[in-house]
Amino acid sequence: MLDPNITQFIADQQERISGTDPHIAFQPEEYAARLVRLQRAMIEDGVETLILSSPESQNWLHGLALRWYKANGPRDWRPLTCTVVHASDGYILFEGIEHAEMIRRTSVASDVRLLPRYERNGMLRFIVDQIAGEGWVSGANVGIELYSAIPNPAVSRMIEGALLDAGARVVDATLTARRVRQIKSSAELEAVKQAAAICDAGLLHLRDVLRPGMTELEAHGELLRGLSQAGGEPAGLHQVAFVGLAALGVYHEISGHRIISEDDFLDVDPCGVYKRYHSNRSQMYTFKKPPQAAVDLLEVLTGGFEILTERARPGVRIGDVNAELYAYYRDAGVFALNSNVWIGGYEMGIAFPPDWVGEWKFTVVGGENDDRVFEAGTVANFESMCGIGLLDTFVIEEDSTRLLSKLPHEIMVVG
Repeated sequence: MLDPNITQFIADQQERISGTDPHIAFQPEEYAARLVRLQRAMIEDGVETLILSSPESQNWLHGLALRWYKANGPRDWRPLTCTVVHASDGYILFEGIEHAEMIRRTSVASDVRLLPRYERNGMLRFIVDQIAGEGWVSGANVGIELYSAIPNPAVSRMIEGALLDAGARVVDATLTARRVRQIKSSAELEAVKQAAAICDAGLLHLRDVLRPGMTELEAHGELLRGLSQAGGEPAGLHQVAFVGLAALGVYHEISGHRIISEDDFLDVDPCGVYKRYHSNRSQMYTFKKPPQAAVDLLEVLTGGFEILTERARPGVRIGDVNAELYAYYRDAGVFALNSNVWIGGYEMGIAFPPDWVGEWKFTVVGGENDDRVFEAGTVANFESMCGIGLLDTFVIEEDSTRLLSKLPHEIMVVG
């Protein structure tokens, strides 16, 4: 038997934990509206039942936020945290009982069905039996997020097989789950704007503390300190700080032990994160007055943002803006200098590790045939690249398109 004092200690701490107020990101009305949008998309796509497995989809629908979804663990610890939505009914959140407190703290889900920890080998059968009992499986088109990193391919096959055995027709509903997240509500836009302010604060903090002799990892740590002090959350990707010029092939570097000298450029590519919403902004630092060539190049790259924010409006054909941007970069000599450079943008929004790159994107090179149109409520980054990588996040509103960062596009001179 445990000492009664230990038992009382555990009970006291459990009471303190259970008494913690939930920190659900948005109001119930916001989540209710999202459910309506998702169900409308399901009906449009002929999906009667949708199994949301990605952390992003579940967070968007009802707020659940965890730091571990069993993505790459032991084979018998299967990543089966999921939310099953019916097109004309509600939704059910399935999890293990060990996450009951996390669900209470972060999610508005009301129909939550949990299995005890040591019954988790039966989780898939439990899920299918439960939704079959609701009449959501037999003869139905059941959608799964085939392009989600969670679950892994082996478990995805298990899910598909179990649904087929139960009489379902299994379809890929990745786009059904993703496209409803592209157009942000007013509440989501406020979160992204706060994320942008956090990103700016982190960049300014790094400017104030950066010194020659630091390692890339130390600069990375200071960047995280600045983001965290401003209220930033952990990002979906590594918030890189590295020596060099991004668009010369090192943009996907991991910060390491290299020492930053007074002759180096330090490049960083972070996101501010608030309520899991991301806003991306790159920044270059130097300890000396930058060469005029670097200043001139940055001015060229900044010109692309001026075209984008002036021309991208709701209803404007994306291909037309791509063509204008392509002509600008071509005439500036960018493609003659670097024919492999990628210039374009991708959706920013809710993200969990291992990625913050969203579904919607546009590509300038070869993008003149893109017949889609820009839509109000879209938030994306734009990457203007040639040696230097200049990244910033923009929002398309009804009457304007603007950048979310308040910092100028210039090389920061430290000290």
